Amino acid sequence: MTSNPEPIPDELAVVYARMSGLLLSEHTVATVLELITSLAKDTLPGSAGAGVTLFSSDATATTSAATDPIVEHLDALQYELGQGPCLSAAQEQVVVRVDDLTTERRWSQWSARAAAEGMRLTVSAPLNSAGRPLGAIKAYSVHPQTYSATSEDILQRFSAQAAILLANIHTLSDAEQLSERLKQSLRSRDTIATAKGIVMLREHLDTDAALRWLLEQSGRRRVPVQQLAAEIIASVAGAVD
Repeated sequence: MTSNPEPIPDELAVVYARMSGLLLSEHTVATVLELITSLAKDTLPGSAGAGVTLFSSDATATTSAATDPIVEHLDALQYELGQGPCLSAAQEQVVVRVDDLTTERRWSQWSARAAAEGMRLTVSAPLNSAGRPLGAIKAYSVHPQTYSATSEDILQRFSAQAAILLANIHTLSDAEQLSERLKQSLRSRDTIATAKGIVMLREHLDTDAALRWLLEQSGRRRVPVQQLAAEIIASVAGAVD
């Protein structure tokens, strides 16, 4: 029977408070991930470094944040070889812990090279949002017997918080893009409506006929209707000046 994890350190309360505060402030993805990896390294004693791997839209893995160069180096080896504990955690959506890289056989090439670099242990936890794999967060250590079931639990908590933050940032980004598209659409509609009113007065047309006139002129000149409308408005403004 597996023993229950040790109590979570009180320091995590402070960690969660700092991370939760990000939900209400404007931070870039990079800033958020840098903070998360720094906190993860500090909260897991004996860690040589921590980092976050994220998947792009085409499933390419990249290290989006790392506390130390060794993390970037070991991650790059995983991407190069197409194998490693962090990739397995991200792809299989499970927590992966390696207690001794010198004897690990699951990723023989990567493990041997990581051990040759002086690394002994690593633990990785998957990141996901609404069941969609986002990547993984991981920590490395050069000291034996550094990580335990408690370490896994702590890293999973970081993973859950990181996924929430990333989901919120992406949602905000999507909302901002949608808002900008809506603004552009409204500006375009207002521009065309103004130009249509000018055409109605100039050409003595009703609203439907004025719109058809704009469309015909747009097709004849091969320019967007909005561009044609802007030119009509500018011509009136120039005449007034």
